[in-house]
Amino acid sequence: MTTLKDIAIAAGVSVDTVSRVLNGKAGEAWPSAVRRAERIRELATQLNYAPNKAAQIMRTRKTKQIGVLVSELYNPFTGRKVEAIADALAGHGYEMLLGLTRSHPTDPAKFFTTFSRNLLDGIINLDPLLGNDDLKRIAPHMPCVTFGRSEAESPAMFDIRAAVTVLMEHLWSLGHHRIGIVTGMDKGDVKRVRVSAWEAFYASRPIAARAEWVIEGNWKAEHGRQAARELIATNCTACVAGNDLLAVGLIAGLREQGREVPRDYSVVSIEDSLLTEITYPPLTSARQPVAELVRITVAALIDQLEGRKPTVTTCQVLPPELVVRQSCTAATAN
Repeated sequence: MTTLKDIAIAAGVSVDTVSRVLNGKAGEAWPSAVRRAERIRELATQLNYAPNKAAQIMRTRKTKQIGVLVSELYNPFTGRKVEAIADALAGHGYEMLLGLTRSHPTDPAKFFTTFSRNLLDGIINLDPLLGNDDLKRIAPHMPCVTFGRSEAESPAMFDIRAAVTVLMEHLWSLGHHRIGIVTGMDKGDVKRVRVSAWEAFYASRPIAARAEWVIEGNWKAEHGRQAARELIATNCTACVAGNDLLAVGLIAGLREQGREVPRDYSVVSIEDSLLTEITYPPLTSARQPVAELVRITVAALIDQLEGRKPTVTTCQVLPPELVVRQSCTAATAN
């Protein structure tokens, strides 16, 4: 293993000089100093030098590691968000460690005690069942941000209410007046916001919404498949799926019952993950601006870590983008 002393001997300088150059503290003002610093960095690369992380942590009291908490990994959209967070953190010089909170679903404090042994500088929370109060209780001294949960708890969030509305308006414009909604159920705001937006849409229309048009279960594809039977039992001609997995399952379930999308039912979804493009037919969806949500969230955490004045003082609510594909058709064709 290459040490600072090895580089110093090869460069013909002191260990202290090598340390200052590799830590960006050399103050390379003169041309000779610049050339010497370049030579030291070249030697460090050639000799495969890797800094002693334990020593760095002791010196700086920082690990440059951020824990990202997720409740599941089965949804491709979760992977998309996690990958974007990892890239954004890397841009600030931080590494990401992923924690799956369902390993202790009834005791988040126990999970965090184990997870935080990795020596974390901060936390980004993607678990919809963990609120800011939970984080303050289990990690009272650690900088934390919650990704896209609510205006009160997150630096940025996706406007789910607007997403449901834009999808409903699209279906209504195609002549669909009986529109169902398939959602999951949890302790957070996710399901409630979707259904309340659906109810608000019908409150301004001449047709009254019916309770049986709301089909509740979980957020997985198998629930979408099961929901197909319930949808067929209604007189709906279209359906809003609470996420892409539900939409994919719903389309499969309808096909099993001899119905085709969009011939017999029009289906739309919220998220716009990779699934919307590779499923058949490709799904019309309300796209979430993941890159911008991640950028704002990561920046808010970095501000805390580096003791800067917050760049975001109020939650930024980002609108959806309607992406029209082939999963909808006019109601007269259904």
